[in-house]
Amino acid sequence: MMLPGVNDPVWMQIVTGKKPIRSTKATINLLIQSNKMSYERDPSPLNVAGLIAKTHGLFARFRSIFGTEIEEILK
Repeated sequence: MMLPGVNDPVWMQIVTGKKPIRSTKATINLLIQSNKMSYERDPSPLNVAGLIAKTHGLFARFRSIFGTEIEEILK
């Protein structure tokens, strides 16, 4: 399963909370919540880029564990 590249617009939707990802994994749920709160505090392009990089990096690193969540991203 192919993970969208870091520049794919889907990551912006994920870190801003506009594209919800349902997960049974606490790691993902905490990251999503943290991203949303960070974005609400600081919607600057620099902060968003950092959130996207962190989120994409986690999914890329643990691709085999987050298969269900990646399927949600691809929908």
